Amino acid sequence: MSKRNQLRDLPDVGYVVADPDTALREAAELASHLLIKAGVRFTGSTESMVPWLVGVRPFALGVELYERLERLGEAVFAFLDATQDLYADGNPIVREHLDTGVPADLRGFDLDRYIQMYRLDVAVSGGMPVLTEVEEIFGNAGKVHAFELAYGVSATPLYAAFHRLGIANIWLDDGYPMYRSENELVAQRMKDEFGVDVHIAPFSEFRDDGRVGWRFCYVKQLRQYDKHLRSRILAASDRLVNPLFHGYGTKGLLSLAWDDQLTGHLTARMGKDRVATLRAGVPRSQLLPINPAPEFIDDLKTNRRRKVLKVVDSDAAEYTWGSRGIYFGDQSARRWTQAVDAATVGHIPGRPDLAGTRFVISDLVDSDKFDVEFLHPMSAQLCVMPDARLRLTPIFARRESGGDLLGGHATFVNTSRKVHLGRHAVCAPFTK
Repeated sequence: MSKRNQLRDLPDVGYVVADPDTALREAAELASHLLIKAGVRFTGSTESMVPWLVGVRPFALGVELYERLERLGEAVFAFLDATQDLYADGNPIVREHLDTGVPADLRGFDLDRYIQMYRLDVAVSGGMPVLTEVEEIFGNAGKVHAFELAYGVSATPLYAAFHRLGIANIWLDDGYPMYRSENELVAQRMKDEFGVDVHIAPFSEFRDDGRVGWRFCYVKQLRQYDKHLRSRILAASDRLVNPLFHGYGTKGLLSLAWDDQLTGHLTARMGKDRVATLRAGVPRSQLLPINPAPEFIDDLKTNRRRKVLKVVDSDAAEYTWGSRGIYFGDQSARRWTQAVDAATVGHIPGRPDLAGTRFVISDLVDSDKFDVEFLHPMSAQLCVMPDARLRLTPIFARRESGGDLLGGHATFVNTSRKVHLGRHAVCAPFTK
């Protein structure tokens, strides 16, 4: 569809008006009303408007993609367990990747306990799910509840998993109070469906009341609290359902899947088939070496079009979340050269004050393109966002034989390669 014919009255969105469909428009208007009533929020959003473009219907993955996503989730559980075991064994490669940027006194906790639930960030390329990040701390649970109200896609599998894990406290990172409203939706659902009174508070108010808590804070970020409070949090680790192993929240984690020196270790622990499934769903990547050889950097600059640089760790937290701190080699040769030069000496491009920053080099994964319908937030017309890139955010819980896919949502953007939720994005739950 020609970009010249697309309307541009919505910031960072190109769209066309869809054919009229009264029933579909009314269903989308009802979904919008129900999302507002549920209280979905972003920082800076208003109470009278959904903080994204409302998709008119759930996004159907299809049986084949859904099953591939399930297999990838099972392989990720096996991979996380294997890397945690290798860390416990003192493997130097694993420790270099996972200790990057983590204070020494916050490394290596709960090595005898494994992660029970996570969210994946997934692109779809050539019809295959491709994993870009594992997220142990995720704000999607409240949205899953709101999407059930708006679209009828059941949230019970997710909340049944929360209930099975016994979660009755949610402890928030004091630095991100904007996630409280999302977790208040979680508390509401747990009360309504299971009669559980979930207490929500920042970690600065942490207490071990004997109930199980959900840790909504990366282990590394516990450094913001004084030594006395940290010791209380760490001593009560058996009351936190997501273990305090710091390696889950490290952006260098996925590059371990492609380290040749670890292939034998991973195969022994995961099995050959799951290693193959993992690598089919993870872009080839590596941690940028400290003091890399000049020829390595020259090759990175020359063969830029299929490469991405990602910040692994930075003292400026804004570069490690929300698709910030990502630099694409296929967009501008000048900006790519600047990014590589900065990464080579260990700082954020344009921020030499942020020294000691580590980067991952990854193969570029470009999303398949989709035409997705949405409700115009002002005119209430049905519209189409053409050629939109897709990001899926499936949530998985551990089960004895692998992982259960509990739900999630699809996000679409057509004016940027970075697909993240916002006013420029269409969002809807996904279904099989």
